[in-house]
Amino acid sequence: MKILHVTPFFYPAWAYGGIPRLSYHLAAEQARQGHTVHAVTTDALDQERRQEQSRFCVEGIAVRVYRNWSNAAAYQLQLFAPQGLFAERDRIRDYDIVHIHGHRNFLNTRMAAYAHAAGVPTVMMPNGTLVNIERRQALKTIYDLLFGRRQVLRTSAWVAVAEVEKRQFVEMGIPAEKIAVIPNGVAMETDDAGIRFAEKHGLRGRYLLYLGKLTPRKGVEHLLAALPLIHDPELMIAVAGNDMGHLAFLKRQTRALGIRDRVVFTGLVAGADKAAAYRGARLTVYPSCDEIFGLVPWESILCGTPVIVASGSGAEEWVGGAGAGTVVPYGNPAAIAEAVNRHDPMAAAEAVRRGRAFWEERLAWPKVTAQMIQWYDQVVGAGFKPAPPEADRA
Repeated sequence: MKILHVTPFFYPAWAYGGIPRLSYHLAAEQARQGHTVHAVTTDALDQERRQEQSRFCVEGIAVRVYRNWSNAAAYQLQLFAPQGLFAERDRIRDYDIVHIHGHRNFLNTRMAAYAHAAGVPTVMMPNGTLVNIERRQALKTIYDLLFGRRQVLRTSAWVAVAEVEKRQFVEMGIPAEKIAVIPNGVAMETDDAGIRFAEKHGLRGRYLLYLGKLTPRKGVEHLLAALPLIHDPELMIAVAGNDMGHLAFLKRQTRALGIRDRVVFTGLVAGADKAAAYRGARLTVYPSCDEIFGLVPWESILCGTPVIVASGSGAEEWVGGAGAGTVVPYGNPAAIAEAVNRHDPMAAAEAVRRGRAFWEERLAWPKVTAQMIQWYDQVVGAGFKPAPPEADRA
């Protein structure tokens, strides 16, 4: 099968969170399984850097890169405006299927339109971005009125990464038969290269870890508010992740709570430093709501560190459903503190063991990729059709 992945951020744009990692690992595994795999993306890497190459190959994936009008606008506003994308209009006919990652950006919307015009089926995998939540909601509403609704109607089939996301799709009017529930795969290099994370980042011994982007929906403030309620006065918190506009608020909170000397903001961590962060932590706490899947808890489990996740999310559905960690009510610092205070190392080790077994059975990339290819075959073979052109004007 000849597959095209479309995503505004791709390898190695790890500062943009889960989607670049997920799209990369899926594409790489598809290439390993013998498919022809290409990707179209923008030059976004992080707040300061752009991808310099316009074309490159990685793990068998041929990648085409288009330069954004503004790197700052891409990072700060998620405004991806790639130049020269018209060149893809005719190329898209060469593919059996187009897999679109994420929603509400000009790259994906334009590529979806090209695929629709060429009669090439599209699979949309929003990974939590279809619902209008969190930041810039008014702008998202405008985008939906101008472009987003049309793109949704034109999409041939969908991938939800949890049942909670499938329910969101159905509530938005997407037919259930066009939705497959396929979890995200998880890959984690567990070698920490001997890095002593606590020492490197000025942590005095034991610490709880939050790892992920710093945005309001991640709920980091609830973890910080739990710290004064934890019985161990020496326990610290490491907040590891790149700032998406929320760091100043979190720093003010540490001052207000009088815990500034017990919290370290490390910035983005990757590679061996990331593995060391997990392996050195007493617990990884992922207190987010509106989290459709949550890679972080599973990465922590693969590194041998037990996890706490918030209820009402895809993280609860997968981690809680597998008995792989502790689930606490979202937005409840007292519940987080109680879970930490009651931490039982033997019970936690058993939860990690169950999590690793579940990962091997359901979340390892070869297993997830096989499911995805089966869904592609079904979409192409069944001739799933998007809404007719007149529906765009309805």
